[in-house]
Amino acid sequence: MRYFVAIPALCLVFALLTASAEPVPKPGVVARSWELEFEYTTPQPFEIQLPGWKEKRTFWYMLYTISNRSGTDRIFVPEFCLYTDTGDVRRGGDRVSAGVFRAIKKRHNNPLLTDMAFITGKVLQGADNARDGVAIWTDFDHKARGFNVFVGGLSGERKKVKLPKPITVTVADENGKEKKATKTEVVLSKTLSLRYFLPGDASARSADTPQLRKKQWVMR
Repeated sequence: MRYFVAIPALCLVFALLTASAEPVPKPGVVARSWELEFEYTTPQPFEIQLPGWKEKRTFWYMLYTISNRSGTDRIFVPEFCLYTDTGDVRRGGDRVSAGVFRAIKKRHNNPLLTDMAFITGKVLQGADNARDGVAIWTDFDHKARGFNVFVGGLSGERKKVKLPKPITVTVADENGKEKKATKTEVVLSKTLSLRYFLPGDASARSADTPQLRKKQWVMR
């Protein structure tokens, strides 16, 4: 049985853990498991109008390079979640058409740039096998003054945590049919957190560059 935890349920998980008397788990100061190397650019807005659209739409994207020096080949399953200070959540790739990816690829003139679907999989060892990818999000709340980007799939460090009280989530069985299930524990993964501040107001976002305020590993 596979679990698909909806955003509200995911937020509830962390609210429960924060409110619990038990301390929220933190990643090890020294790596406890394998890690992939991750180089990235500052997220930036991109306005585009594709055929069939009545008007231009704004997307945000982050270019990155993933490489493996862990000592053995690793499976990379990327997860990019953008969470604003107003509570708006955007998952990388959701409601993003292939045309948007192709336009970004053309913009940067990088024939090796790969979208999230095709970069998922085995990453061979060594700098020569590094892979270039891009995370793309739909535009978010214009009232936001900052956001976090959470990058998952970079580390093998995991920790199972018992929830202070059960939560209900949506799951899919072996036939792909969704149903409700109750969870009493959750597995947290070591995740890279990048916190950005947005200078200026929403009308000037295309000209302003988000400022990185904090970079840290968290269990999420």
